[in-house]
Amino acid sequence: MDVFIFIVAIVFIANYFSYKKEMAKLGTKVDHVEDNATQKELENIKQRLIVLERIVTDKQYDLNSQLSDLDK
Repeated sequence: MDVFIFIVAIVFIANYFSYKKEMAKLGTKVDHVEDNATQKELENIKQRLIVLERIVTDKQYDLNSQLSDLDK
C-alpha cells in the first residue's frame, strides 16, 4: 500500500510540474500576441498623429474659414 501511495504521489508531482511548464509556455505566447497587438495599435496611432500634424501645420488648411462656412 505504501508503494502505491508513493507512485501516486510521484505521478501527481510530475503532472503538476508538467502543467506549470505548459502554463508558462502559454503565458509567453499570450504576452507575445498582446505585444504584437500593442505594436500594431501604436503604429496606427503614430500614422494618425502624422496626419493630424500635417493638417495643423498646413498653411492652406484654414480651419477658421471652414468653421465660418459651416455657420452660414
